[in-house]
Order: sequence, then structure tokens, then C-alpha cells
Amino acid sequence: MKDAGGIEISLLAFGPLAETLGWKRHNLALHSSSKIEDVIHILSISEWSERGLVVAINGLQCEISAELKDGDELAFLPPVSGG
Repeated sequence: MKDAGGIEISLLAFGPLAETLGWKRHNLALHSSSKIEDVIHILSISEWSERGLVVAINGLQCEISAELKDGDELAFLPPVSGG
């Protein structure tokens, strides 16, 4: 989809989320006005967001309402549980 109206981003997934998705690194083509919440919907990982998923663009933690730009690296960091 990367064309005049699209962007391409890199995705990183960690921990059990990477196991759920079946990858640790992935590339994704999107519309130019896409936000993190759109990616969460595309990947069908809304339940992770509800459980405290942390997201970061280019290493900086942000809200899921943040807009993505071409070449961004989006990291998904699942909540940590311990005992």
C-alpha cells in the first residue's frame, strides 16, 4: 500500500505478545493518517490494550492515539506480571 497516500512502519512485539502474534519484528503498510489504535485493531490485539499494553514510537512511550509517520518503529510492550 505504500504509495502517495501510504506509509510503511516497522513493528516490534515482546514477551507473550510476540508469541501470540507469531513474530517479533514485522513490517506493515498503512494509510498516511493511521494511528497506533488502528494498528491495534488491524492486529486484533485490543484485549492487550485493555490489560495495560505499553506502546512506543521510535523508543518513546506514547498514547495509542498517536499518529504514525513513514519509517516509524512501533513497539508493543505487554504488561509485566510477577509473583
